[in-house]
Amino acid sequence: MSLLYDLSLNEGKGSVTKERIRGNLLPIEYVFNHARYKESCSPRWVTSALEGYALDFDGYSTYIKDESIEVNGSLTIVTLIAPRCFEACHGEVSTTIIDQLDKAGKKGFALSLYQHGEVQFEIGNGNRIDTFRSNEQLELFKKSFITVTFNHETNWISIYINSKRVMCELIDGFENADIPLSIGLNNTPFEISDIFKGGMFSGLVDFIRIYDEAWLSEKIQNNFICIKDKLSLDFQDIDLDENKLLDDIHRPQYHAIPPQHWMNEPHAPFYYKGKYHLFYQKNATGPYFSNLHWGHWTSDDLVFWKNEKTALFPQRGELTPSGVWSGSAAIGPKSIPYLFYTSANLAKDYNQGVAIARPKNLDDIHLVDWEMDDQSTITQTDKQGMPSQFRDPFVWKDDKEEIWYLIIGGGMEDKGPTAWIYASTDCENWQFKGDFFTVDSEDFPYLGTNWELPVLLPVSDDKGNTKYVFLFMSYFNKEEKYQVDTYFYLGQFDKENLRFIPDSLEPQLLDYGKFKFSGPSGFVDPVTNKSIVFSILQGNRNEQEEYESGWAHNAGLPIELYLENNELRMKPIENLVALRNKVLVNERDKPLVQINEKLKEISGKMLEVIVEFDHTEKLVGFECKKDPKNQEKTSLLYEKEKKQVWIDRSKSFLGREGDIQGGILDIDEGFSAHIYIDHSAIECYLNNKKMISSRAYPTLKNSDDISLIGEKDIIIKSMKVFELKSIWKKED
Repeated sequence: MSLLYDLSLNEGKGSVTKERIRGNLLPIEYVFNHARYKESCSPRWVTSALEGYALDFDGYSTYIKDESIEVNGSLTIVTLIAPRCFEACHGEVSTTIIDQLDKAGKKGFALSLYQHGEVQFEIGNGNRIDTFRSNEQLELFKKSFITVTFNHETNWISIYINSKRVMCELIDGFENADIPLSIGLNNTPFEISDIFKGGMFSGLVDFIRIYDEAWLSEKIQNNFICIKDKLSLDFQDIDLDENKLLDDIHRPQYHAIPPQHWMNEPHAPFYYKGKYHLFYQKNATGPYFSNLHWGHWTSDDLVFWKNEKTALFPQRGELTPSGVWSGSAAIGPKSIPYLFYTSANLAKDYNQGVAIARPKNLDDIHLVDWEMDDQSTITQTDKQGMPSQFRDPFVWKDDKEEIWYLIIGGGMEDKGPTAWIYASTDCENWQFKGDFFTVDSEDFPYLGTNWELPVLLPVSDDKGNTKYVFLFMSYFNKEEKYQVDTYFYLGQFDKENLRFIPDSLEPQLLDYGKFKFSGPSGFVDPVTNKSIVFSILQGNRNEQEEYESGWAHNAGLPIELYLENNELRMKPIENLVALRNKVLVNERDKPLVQINEKLKEISGKMLEVIVEFDHTEKLVGFECKKDPKNQEKTSLLYEKEKKQVWIDRSKSFLGREGDIQGGILDIDEGFSAHIYIDHSAIECYLNNKKMISSRAYPTLKNSDDISLIGEKDIIIKSMKVFELKSIWKKED
C-alpha cells in the first residue's frame, strides 16, 4: 500500500498549502486574499485536535486546484470534514469535497455531499458514470470521517461514514480522467448566476488522502477508533467567523447582521426567560439568495445581539426539502415557544405550507436547538388562490382569551392580494376562518398580485386609544412596472368576524426608501408592552460587489409603532441610547452657520444625529457620507412649501448614477430628523411621521463628514451628534 495523495491542510496560516506526496505548493483561492473593501487576509484556519488545523471553506470563494492524480487499480479516499450547510435548494445537485470527474469523457471520480447531507460518490469507466449515495446523512456542524473504497479486482464500491459501511455496490470498472483535481469546487459547477456558482463546499476540512488500495472494513474501523475521541468541535469554530468582516468599510457595525454571507427578513421575535430571540433568513454558503435556513440571534435588550447556532434548515422528505422560509413565533400553552415557518417543497404545485418547530431544551435560555415537525400544520387548498403563493405566517395571542390567531399571505387570480386567517386554542391545531383582508388589484395595482409577510399589531396613544396596523409587502407573481414595497393600513381588528377593517381604502408606505426597508415582522414586547417592528435594510449593490464583500443586507434598527392624533407614528426604540459612546455635538438655539462650524470637526462612520429646525419656509436638510471636497455626499432634504421630504443619492457614489427617494411630509412644526449612520446604512426618522431607509457606498475613504443644509441665519432649535459603538467585539 502507498499513499498517492496527502492534503493534510495543517499549515495553520496563509493562502498556500502543500500536497505532501508530489510536493506541490497549492494556492488556496479565497475572495479576501486580495480584498476590495477590507484588509486583505488569508482564509480561516481552525485549530483541530487531530492534526493541528482544519481549513475553513466559505462555501462560495474558497477552493484548491491541483494537477490530476493517476490511480492504477484500487483506491481509498479518506477525509475528515465538518459541513456548515448542504446544497438543498437547487434541485439534484451536490457540494464538492474532491472532484476529478470528466463528465464529458465519463471518466474519473468525485466525492461530494448530496442535497441534505447524503454522501455521494461518482465514478466513470469511459462509457458511463455511476452515482452512489448513502441513505444516511451527515450531521451539520459536526466532524464526520468519510471513507470511499474501490476494489479494482472485484469492482466493488463502498462508502463508510464514521467507519460504518452505508453503501456497497458493484460497478463495471474505472478509468482515470486527465483533468485538474479540485478541492471544494465542482469541476462542472451549476450556475446560480453570472457571478455565483453552486456546489461549493461550506465548512471545515481536516485532510483528504488517497491510497492505492481498497481498505478493508477492519482497517477503516481501526483508523476511526484512533481519531474518534478527537472529533469534538466548538460551534464557534464551525460557524462563520463574525470577526472576519469587521474592518469592511461599508458593513454596518451596530445593526444585527449575520457573521458573513447573505440574509433576508428578520422574523419571529419573542421574549423568553429574560432573552429576546430574533431569527432571519440565512444562506450559509455565500452572499446570494439561496439555501434558506433560519439564522438566530439573542439579546438582552434588542440592541446588542449574539449570533447563535442555525435554528432551522431544509430537511429531506416531503415537507421542507427546498428551504425553510419566513414565519413568526408565539409563546404557546405551558409557556412553550413555538416557531411557525413556511415549509417549501418546490416539487409540488401547492408547494408552501406552515409547519412548527419547538425547543429541544426549555431550560436553555438561548434555545439553540429546535425540533422540526415532519408534517404540515397548515396546507394550502385549491380554494386558496394562486398555487405557490401561500407563505409567511404571522401568529399572535388574544389579549384576553387562550386563543391564538394566524394570518398568512397570498393572492387570488382576477381579484387581488389577500391574507387568510386561522385560529387555534393550542398552537397545534388550526381552524381556517376565511379571508382576513383583501384588496382589488384593479383599484390598487401597485399592491401586487399577492402579499408577503403580513403583520398585525396594536398601536395605542397616550390616552389609551387603540387601533391596529396591518403591514405587508407587495409581491408580483408576474413582471410589473410597480416597485415592490412595504405598505400599511390603520384600522380595527373585528374579533367577532375575524376580519381587518381599514380606516381608509388607500394604504400608505411605511418607508420612502424604495424597498430599502422591507421584510417586516413584529411583536408586542412583553417587557414594555410596545409594538416593535423589525425589517431588512436592503443592500444596493450588484452581485460582483456582494461577491467581493462577502455579505449582503442587514437588519434595520428596531422601531416602535404608536398612535398619535389617530395617525401612525414611528420612532427608534428607546434602548438604542445604549449605543452612545460619546457626545460630539450638543447645541441649542444657534444659527445654522455656527452649527456647521462645529460640524467641520466631526466625521465618522457610526453616528447618531438628532436635529430640529425652527419654523422655516426655506429648503433645509442634512448632508452625510461627504468628503471634504464635496465630490461625494448623500443629502436629506425637506421643502415645506411642497410638503416633500427626500434623500438625494445622485452624488453618493463617484462614477455611478444615484436616485432620489422620498414622499409627502405634512407638518406644522419645524422639521426634525433623527438619523442613524452606520457605514453604508442610513436610517432617517422624520418628525416621527415618516421614515426613509437608505444606503450609500462612497468610493472615497474620507467621505465621512456631515453638515446642515439651509440659509445661514436659520435657527437650529437643537442639534445633537453622538459617536456610536459596535455591537460586535473584535478579537485582539
